[in-house]
Amino acid sequence: MKLQALKNRLKRFTVFQAINAWLKSVQVRRRYERTVKMYSSMRTRSDSGQCLSEQARPRLTVVDSRPPRVFFLGTDELQDRGGILQALARSGPLEYFTRSDGSYGQNWPGSACERRKTNSERLTKVFAELHGKGETPDILIAQTWAGYVDPRMLGKIRDEYGTLIVNIAMDDRHQYWGQNVNGEWWGTRGLIPYLDLALTAAPECVDWYRKEGCPALFFPEASDPKIFHPMPELPKIHDVSFVGARYGIREKIVEAIRRAGMRVTAYGADWDGGRLDTKDVPRLFAQSKIVLGVGTVGHSENFYALKMRDFDGPMSGSFYLTHDNPDLYSLYAMGKEIDTYRSIQDCVEKVKAYLADDERRERIAAAGRERASLDHTWDRRFADLLSVLKGTAVVRNGLTQSYES
Repeated sequence: MKLQALKNRLKRFTVFQAINAWLKSVQVRRRYERTVKMYSSMRTRSDSGQCLSEQARPRLTVVDSRPPRVFFLGTDELQDRGGILQALARSGPLEYFTRSDGSYGQNWPGSACERRKTNSERLTKVFAELHGKGETPDILIAQTWAGYVDPRMLGKIRDEYGTLIVNIAMDDRHQYWGQNVNGEWWGTRGLIPYLDLALTAAPECVDWYRKEGCPALFFPEASDPKIFHPMPELPKIHDVSFVGARYGIREKIVEAIRRAGMRVTAYGADWDGGRLDTKDVPRLFAQSKIVLGVGTVGHSENFYALKMRDFDGPMSGSFYLTHDNPDLYSLYAMGKEIDTYRSIQDCVEKVKAYLADDERRERIAAAGRERASLDHTWDRRFADLLSVLKGTAVVRNGLTQSYES
């Protein structure tokens, strides 16, 4: 406790904040590199190349004649109501995890151990209640970690009710292992023995799961065109907009653009604009000439991951500019549907060039909107997922390149 109190006091000083951020970014990158090296020397288990095990697939045959009942175990309500829950509800009967007081998600107060115990007990109770009403979910789709729910509870649900267990991991590059507690990994890695299928937004992590014997698919984030869409009746009053907390390279990029004489409207923790209500983000994006993305992980400046903004930005019909994350190259045509930058100065120069060329900027924005609408909707993602689970996998334009029937 004394050590933690000392850390909290030190964080108040800018120099210590910078050192702490740098150390964390180094640790995250080194752990990732060690993981890549470890799995590169392992063989894929013979049965893990299947997208669903032969033992798991028969459990879904009962729903061939009806839409499957889905239970969603979510964490962040603002994120999940940005298209995920809406798309799942359109696919069939949907229930989702709520706390005993009716509030959404797994973010319980208290210690990590208390949170895990309470979440697990609550999940067990909810499933028993649904089963008692004759509404047992066919599929549990989670967006969780072993530190949020005891993986053994997922195994119990699978064994007792025949429910398929699927997890969506959006942060595997830095949350795969998670914290080690009593010799147990509390990241997504800890869930593996109890999953029927792992979905990961990091393409190379598909190989990690499969080498652990777990079927896995590349499953990038997406957007909802009913929420994010062009609003031609409104003027584009923002030159550049950014939504996200103010820290690290995010602050450096925004301030560099401003110093170059261009206006950036920024919302989020510690920005002058403060936090922006989620319902107002689509309007902000639609009224922006450029939606700015920052693709780094945490405080890192050269370690990237896909973000929800990579899909909400283009879906809004505005020009999207973000870090040059290699993952984006299989999802968009660079310079034609979105564009990327490789340094702060490169970002400044591109912002200046695109603000000065309305015709080119809006042409790319329109193409980005078209691509997002065709290939990167949550409805499309979950339709493809259900096709995989039923053994009728779909491969379109290489997006579902890891999907196999």
